Amino acid sequence: MSDVARMAACSRARLGNSSRATTRREWCAWLLVFTTAIPAAAFPLPGVFTQRFRGATVRVRNIEGVREHVEDGKLRLRLKDFLTLVLANNTEININRLDVLTAANFILAAHAPFDPNLTAGFNTTRNVSPSFSQIQGAETLSSLAQNSQINLNQNLPTGQSVTVGFNATRTSTNNQFQFFNPSIFTGLNFVVTQPLLQNRTNLQFRAPLEIARTQLLITSEQSEARIADLVAAAGRQYWDAIEARENIRVAEQSRDLAQKSYERDQMALELGALPKLDIFQSQSQVAQRKVAVIQAQYAYRDALDGLRRLMGADLVPETRDAEIVLEDDPASLPTLSPIEPFDEAFAHAMRNRPELSSARRRTSIDDLNARVARNSMMTRLDLSALGGGSGLGGNQVPASGPLGIGPSRFIAGGLGDSLGQLFAFNAPFYGFALQLTIPVRSTAAQASLADALVNKARDQYQQRQLEQQVIQEVKLARNQLEMATSQIEAAKIARDLAQKTVEAEQQKYELGGGTVFEVLQVQNNLASVESTLVSAYTGYQKALLNYKRAVWTLLEGMGIVVETPKVR
Repeated sequence: MSDVARMAACSRARLGNSSRATTRREWCAWLLVFTTAIPAAAFPLPGVFTQRFRGATVRVRNIEGVREHVEDGKLRLRLKDFLTLVLANNTEININRLDVLTAANFILAAHAPFDPNLTAGFNTTRNVSPSFSQIQGAETLSSLAQNSQINLNQNLPTGQSVTVGFNATRTSTNNQFQFFNPSIFTGLNFVVTQPLLQNRTNLQFRAPLEIARTQLLITSEQSEARIADLVAAAGRQYWDAIEARENIRVAEQSRDLAQKSYERDQMALELGALPKLDIFQSQSQVAQRKVAVIQAQYAYRDALDGLRRLMGADLVPETRDAEIVLEDDPASLPTLSPIEPFDEAFAHAMRNRPELSSARRRTSIDDLNARVARNSMMTRLDLSALGGGSGLGGNQVPASGPLGIGPSRFIAGGLGDSLGQLFAFNAPFYGFALQLTIPVRSTAAQASLADALVNKARDQYQQRQLEQQVIQEVKLARNQLEMATSQIEAAKIARDLAQKTVEAEQQKYELGGGTVFEVLQVQNNLASVESTLVSAYTGYQKALLNYKRAVWTLLEGMGIVVETPKVR
């Protein structure tokens, strides 16, 4: 509607009767509620405006809990203590947790289509032009127009789009026929658009938000699975360190046996009961076993430094070079746990493995993308309701001429008069509009639909592949656990027999029925069997960790929580 038409409508409206004015005032009241409720709901509180420029607070976690395990300058740990410190302080785990925060930020970004957009503007124009007609009101026309406008646009989650606009124009001129001088014209308009076919439920704007929310759950589950992998790997590294420590004990025992044999051979040599050349064999074995002890000690030291890094103790000055004492003893483990049947273990894994849950969620995203693509191929029919009003104010000055007579006296006025008429809706306008858009081909939407269906098939294959992987992991973990159990029993028997063999060969040698070589050989065999038993004990513990990871019972009781941010 042009400014001239609105001014004319405003003048005619002032001549209306009081009943019509009352009806318009009621309509005005409802419109005021509507137009003020939208900005109030759309815009956050003032405190949020300052917070938005600061961003979310993300703190780097300090190393926690390490000092509590230090006693007499030594860092004493058991498996559960170690894994607790790994969960709290491991750098890779903490980096993995940040992926969840990043996924939460995508949810915030997906709200962008629903963000209100407030625009405001001002412009002023001075216009001077010569007159070519006596009804132009001045020999040389000079006018100053100043315009201000504020517009608010908002897409609602329910599917509607709302536009509310306000404008005010102040005009002053030397036209003697202008009896509002300066004149102040105000206008208020609003448009509400509702899609009736395509995007009727606002699916095209809601889909990215729903996808982001689903992706947050997927990322949380993937982070949980990754943390479980890191915990299991840390547990296996812990038992590797225990095995390295026990290898020192085995190497020292073997060295001591060789030392005793050498001392007996030295005595026999001094008594003339042993040839001189045979003593070199005993000396060589003592030297070799001392080398084995040194190698085992440094291997254990390297293993402890690896544990130190995993739990963040290398970043604490008090524990950076402190001695670490691992208090678990593989030889005094609790009774071996019975292995549950495969069907029960597999069912438990299928119910609880987060990787499978995230795979199922990915197919739901594919379904949603297919729905969006099908919706985009529909005919678009939009229904818009529009309305508004206008007001006129300013100083009324006496004016007369060939076009009529203005007010007979000066009447002061201003913006308040114009706003009063505006919000009284003395000069309203209203209506509706329909707009039809028919997509003839929709090639982009067709391609998107095809991609969604292909991705769904791909994700279903990947889900099947993952299920096969879970089956294999559960079977492999059960087999390793059964094998480790059997190895412990067999290694115990082999160790007992090797000890008896060493004692027998030693007695034969002392009685002159054996040789130094045979004694040293059975001692080496005993050391090897001892190492095998240690490996069997630690292998069982590592197999148990793998089994718990496969059936998803590893994290139970460890207090592992993957924090999922609460995002609207």
